[in-house]
Amino acid sequence: MTLLLDIINGINKFLGFLDISPKYSNRGYTLLSTIPTIYILRIIYGLWLNQNYLQLVLYSLVFIGLVYFFVLNFFYYFLDKNLKGDVTQLFVKYLPDDAFNIQNEKSIKAKKVFEQAKEVPVNFNEDYQLKLVENIQALIDGQEITTRDLTREEGFLIEENTLYPYYYVKEAAPETYLLQIGRNYRDLETIGTIHQVEPLRPVGLFIVGGDFVKDGVRYHEPYRLKFLAKTEEAATRTRRSKK
Repeated sequence: MTLLLDIINGINKFLGFLDISPKYSNRGYTLLSTIPTIYILRIIYGLWLNQNYLQLVLYSLVFIGLVYFFVLNFFYYFLDKNLKGDVTQLFVKYLPDDAFNIQNEKSIKAKKVFEQAKEVPVNFNEDYQLKLVENIQALIDGQEITTRDLTREEGFLIEENTLYPYYYVKEAAPETYLLQIGRNYRDLETIGTIHQVEPLRPVGLFIVGGDFVKDGVRYHEPYRLKFLAKTEEAATRTRRSKK
Protein backbone atom coordinates (compact mmCIF):
# COMPACT_ATOMS: atom_id res chain seq x y z
CA MET A 1 0.00 0.00 0.00
CA THR A 2 2.86 2.38 0.84
CA LEU A 3 4.48 1.68 -2.53
CA LEU A 4 1.18 2.43 -4.27
CA LEU A 5 0.84 5.76 -2.47
CA ASP A 6 4.43 6.66 -3.38
CA ILE A 7 3.74 5.90 -7.05
CA ILE A 8 0.55 7.99 -7.06
CA ASN A 9 2.30 10.84 -5.25
CA GLY A 10 5.17 10.73 -7.75
CA ILE A 11 2.82 10.83 -10.75
CA ASN A 12 0.83 13.62 -9.11
CA LYS A 13 4.00 15.72 -8.66
CA PHE A 14 5.02 15.02 -12.26
CA LEU A 15 1.65 16.24 -13.57
CA GLY A 16 1.97 19.31 -11.36
CA PHE A 17 5.34 20.19 -12.85
CA LEU A 18 4.04 20.02 -16.43
CA ASP A 19 2.91 23.34 -17.88
CA ILE A 20 -0.22 22.01 -19.56
CA SER A 21 -3.79 23.24 -19.77
CA PRO A 22 -6.28 22.30 -17.01
CA LYS A 23 -8.23 20.24 -19.54
CA TYR A 24 -5.40 17.78 -20.10
CA SER A 25 -4.10 17.79 -16.53
CA ASN A 26 -7.60 16.87 -15.27
CA ARG A 27 -7.71 14.08 -17.83
CA GLY A 28 -4.41 12.86 -16.44
CA TYR A 29 -5.73 12.91 -12.85
CA THR A 30 -8.85 11.05 -13.98
CA LEU A 31 -6.75 8.27 -15.50
CA LEU A 32 -4.53 8.28 -12.42
CA SER A 33 -7.56 7.49 -10.25
CA THR A 34 -7.83 4.07 -11.91
CA ILE A 35 -4.75 2.90 -9.96
CA PRO A 36 -6.31 3.01 -6.45
CA THR A 37 -9.62 1.79 -7.89
CA ILE A 38 -8.03 -1.38 -9.29
CA TYR A 39 -6.08 -1.85 -6.05
CA ILE A 40 -9.29 -1.68 -4.00
CA LEU A 41 -10.82 -4.28 -6.34
CA ARG A 42 -7.87 -6.55 -5.64
CA ILE A 43 -8.44 -6.15 -1.88
CA ILE A 44 -12.13 -7.00 -2.33
CA TYR A 45 -11.21 -10.20 -4.16
CA GLY A 46 -8.87 -11.21 -1.33
CA LEU A 47 -11.55 -10.54 1.29
CA TRP A 48 -14.00 -12.67 -0.71
CA LEU A 49 -11.57 -15.58 -0.75
CA ASN A 50 -11.00 -15.21 3.02
CA GLN A 51 -14.76 -14.88 3.65
CA ASN A 52 -14.26 -11.62 5.56
CA TYR A 53 -17.66 -10.25 4.60
CA LEU A 54 -17.83 -7.22 6.90
CA GLN A 55 -14.68 -5.65 5.46
CA LEU A 56 -15.79 -6.88 2.05
CA VAL A 57 -18.92 -4.70 2.28
CA LEU A 58 -16.96 -1.66 3.49
CA TYR A 59 -14.33 -1.89 0.74
CA SER A 60 -17.08 -2.54 -1.83
CA LEU A 61 -18.71 0.76 -0.89
CA VAL A 62 -15.36 2.53 -1.33
CA PHE A 63 -14.91 0.81 -4.70
CA ILE A 64 -18.39 1.84 -5.88
CA GLY A 65 -17.68 5.44 -4.85
CA LEU A 66 -14.38 5.49 -6.76
CA VAL A 67 -16.00 4.02 -9.87
CA TYR A 68 -18.87 6.53 -9.61
CA PHE A 69 -16.57 9.56 -9.50
CA PHE A 70 -14.35 8.11 -12.22
CA VAL A 71 -17.37 7.84 -14.53
CA LEU A 72 -18.44 11.42 -13.68
CA ASN A 73 -14.97 12.79 -14.36
CA PHE A 74 -14.56 10.74 -17.54
CA PHE A 75 -17.79 12.09 -19.04
CA TYR A 76 -16.98 15.64 -17.93
CA TYR A 77 -13.31 15.88 -18.95
CA PHE A 78 -13.24 13.52 -21.94
CA LEU A 79 -16.75 13.84 -23.41
CA ASP A 80 -17.65 17.34 -22.13
CA LYS A 81 -20.93 16.09 -20.63
CA ASN A 82 -22.60 16.31 -17.22
CA LEU A 83 -24.50 13.22 -16.08
CA LYS A 84 -27.94 13.59 -14.52
CA GLY A 85 -26.85 11.58 -11.49
CA ASP A 86 -24.04 14.00 -10.60
CA VAL A 87 -24.31 14.35 -6.82
CA THR A 88 -21.77 17.18 -6.75
CA GLN A 89 -24.44 19.50 -8.14
CA LEU A 90 -26.37 19.04 -4.89
CA PHE A 91 -23.39 20.39 -2.95
CA VAL A 92 -23.32 23.49 -5.13
CA LYS A 93 -27.08 23.93 -4.78
CA TYR A 94 -27.52 23.54 -1.02
CA LEU A 95 -24.22 24.57 0.56
CA PRO A 96 -23.76 28.28 1.32
CA ASP A 97 -21.92 30.41 -1.22
CA ASP A 98 -18.92 30.97 1.05
CA ALA A 99 -18.35 27.19 1.20
CA PHE A 100 -16.89 27.53 -2.28
CA ASN A 101 -14.44 30.39 -2.02
CA ILE A 102 -12.51 29.68 -5.20
CA GLN A 103 -14.04 32.59 -7.07
CA ASN A 104 -13.47 34.88 -4.08
CA GLU A 105 -9.81 33.88 -3.96
CA LYS A 106 -9.48 34.54 -7.68
CA SER A 107 -11.11 37.96 -7.26
CA ILE A 108 -8.75 38.89 -4.41
CA LYS A 109 -5.70 37.81 -6.39
CA ALA A 110 -6.91 39.63 -9.50
CA LYS A 111 -7.53 42.77 -7.47
CA LYS A 112 -3.99 42.71 -6.09
CA VAL A 113 -2.56 42.20 -9.58
CA PHE A 114 -4.57 45.04 -11.09
CA GLU A 115 -3.65 47.42 -8.27
CA GLN A 116 0.01 47.04 -9.27
CA ALA A 117 -0.59 47.31 -13.01
CA LYS A 118 -1.69 49.79 -15.62
CA GLU A 119 -3.26 49.36 -19.03
CA VAL A 120 -0.78 49.97 -21.82
CA PRO A 121 -2.06 51.46 -25.10
CA VAL A 122 -1.65 49.15 -28.09
CA ASN A 123 -1.79 50.22 -31.73
CA PHE A 124 -3.79 47.25 -32.94
CA ASN A 125 -3.89 46.17 -36.58
CA GLU A 126 -7.12 47.07 -38.33
CA ASP A 127 -8.41 43.49 -38.61
CA TYR A 128 -7.00 42.07 -35.38
CA GLN A 129 -10.46 41.39 -33.93
CA LEU A 130 -11.22 38.91 -36.73
CA LYS A 131 -8.14 36.88 -35.81
CA LEU A 132 -9.00 37.26 -32.12
CA VAL A 133 -12.50 35.81 -32.60
CA GLU A 134 -11.11 32.82 -34.52
CA ASN A 135 -8.51 32.14 -31.85
CA ILE A 136 -10.92 32.49 -28.93
CA GLN A 137 -13.44 30.12 -30.49
CA ALA A 138 -10.70 27.56 -31.12
CA LEU A 139 -9.50 27.89 -27.50
CA ILE A 140 -13.07 27.51 -26.22
CA ASP A 141 -13.58 24.39 -28.36
CA GLY A 142 -10.32 23.02 -26.95
CA GLN A 143 -11.52 23.86 -23.40
CA GLU A 144 -8.45 26.02 -22.82
CA ILE A 145 -10.70 28.99 -22.04
CA THR A 146 -13.55 28.30 -19.62
CA THR A 147 -17.00 29.69 -20.35
CA ARG A 148 -20.18 30.37 -18.44
CA ASP A 149 -23.41 28.49 -19.26
CA LEU A 150 -25.54 31.44 -20.39
CA THR A 151 -28.68 29.28 -20.39
CA ARG A 152 -28.41 29.00 -16.59
CA GLU A 153 -26.84 32.24 -15.40
CA GLU A 154 -26.32 35.80 -16.51
CA GLY A 155 -23.04 37.53 -17.23
CA PHE A 156 -20.39 37.32 -19.92
CA LEU A 157 -19.68 34.06 -21.70
CA ILE A 158 -15.99 34.46 -20.85
CA GLU A 159 -15.42 35.50 -17.25
CA GLU A 160 -14.02 38.94 -16.57
CA ASN A 161 -10.22 39.17 -16.36
CA THR A 162 -9.68 35.90 -18.20
CA LEU A 163 -6.05 35.71 -19.29
CA TYR A 164 -5.42 35.10 -22.98
CA PRO A 165 -3.32 31.91 -22.77
CA TYR A 166 -0.92 32.30 -25.70
CA TYR A 167 0.69 35.68 -26.24
CA TYR A 168 4.17 37.11 -26.55
CA VAL A 169 5.65 40.61 -26.41
CA LYS A 170 8.65 40.95 -28.69
CA GLU A 171 11.03 43.91 -28.65
CA ALA A 172 11.39 44.96 -32.29
CA ALA A 173 13.41 48.14 -31.74
CA PRO A 174 14.27 50.52 -28.88
CA GLU A 175 10.98 51.64 -27.25
CA THR A 176 8.98 49.54 -29.75
CA TYR A 177 7.37 46.17 -29.01
CA LEU A 178 5.28 43.74 -31.09
CA LEU A 179 2.26 42.11 -29.46
CA GLN A 180 1.63 38.59 -30.77
CA ILE A 181 -1.17 36.09 -30.12
CA GLY A 182 -2.04 32.59 -31.31
CA ARG A 183 -3.83 29.33 -30.58
CA ASN A 184 -0.55 27.99 -29.25
CA TYR A 185 3.02 29.23 -29.04
CA ARG A 186 3.90 27.82 -32.47
CA ASP A 187 1.56 29.98 -34.57
CA LEU A 188 1.91 33.42 -33.01
CA GLU A 189 0.92 36.36 -35.22
CA THR A 190 1.54 40.07 -34.67
CA ILE A 191 -1.68 41.98 -33.97
CA GLY A 192 -0.35 45.32 -32.76
CA THR A 193 2.52 47.55 -31.75
CA ILE A 194 3.40 49.09 -28.38
CA HIS A 195 5.51 52.24 -28.03
CA GLN A 196 6.88 52.88 -24.57
CA VAL A 197 9.97 54.71 -23.35
CA GLU A 198 10.48 52.96 -20.00
CA PRO A 199 11.12 49.18 -19.90
CA LEU A 200 7.97 47.15 -20.49
CA ARG A 201 7.13 44.63 -17.74
CA PRO A 202 4.06 42.63 -18.87
CA VAL A 203 1.49 41.45 -16.34
CA GLY A 204 -0.96 39.83 -18.74
CA LEU A 205 -3.16 40.08 -21.78
CA PHE A 206 -6.84 39.90 -20.84
CA ILE A 207 -9.99 39.18 -22.84
CA VAL A 208 -12.78 41.75 -22.71
CA GLY A 209 -16.27 41.60 -24.21
CA GLY A 210 -18.07 38.85 -26.12
CA ASP A 211 -21.55 37.41 -25.67
CA PHE A 212 -23.38 38.17 -22.43
CA VAL A 213 -26.85 37.80 -20.93
CA LYS A 214 -28.63 40.49 -18.94
CA ASP A 215 -32.24 40.37 -17.73
CA GLY A 216 -32.78 37.23 -19.77
CA VAL A 217 -31.68 38.84 -23.06
CA ARG A 218 -28.51 37.78 -24.86
CA TYR A 219 -26.28 40.50 -26.30
CA HIS A 220 -22.93 40.64 -28.05
CA GLU A 221 -19.95 42.93 -27.70
CA PRO A 222 -16.92 42.61 -29.98
CA TYR A 223 -14.03 40.85 -28.31
CA ARG A 224 -11.03 43.02 -27.54
CA LEU A 225 -7.80 42.67 -25.59
CA LYS A 226 -6.51 44.63 -22.61
CA PHE A 227 -2.76 44.57 -22.07
CA LEU A 228 -1.47 45.28 -18.57
CA ALA A 229 2.08 45.99 -17.44
CA LYS A 230 3.62 46.70 -14.05
CA THR A 231 3.64 50.28 -12.89
CA GLU A 232 7.05 51.82 -12.18
CA GLU A 233 6.23 51.87 -8.46
CA ALA A 234 5.39 48.15 -8.43
CA ALA A 235 8.54 47.34 -10.42
CA THR A 236 10.64 49.29 -7.91
CA ARG A 237 9.12 47.37 -4.99
CA THR A 238 9.86 44.09 -6.78
CA ARG A 239 13.52 45.03 -7.28
CA ARG A 240 13.85 46.02 -3.61
CA SER A 241 12.29 42.76 -2.41
CA LYS A 242 14.76 40.75 -4.50
CA LYS A 243 17.65 42.59 -2.89
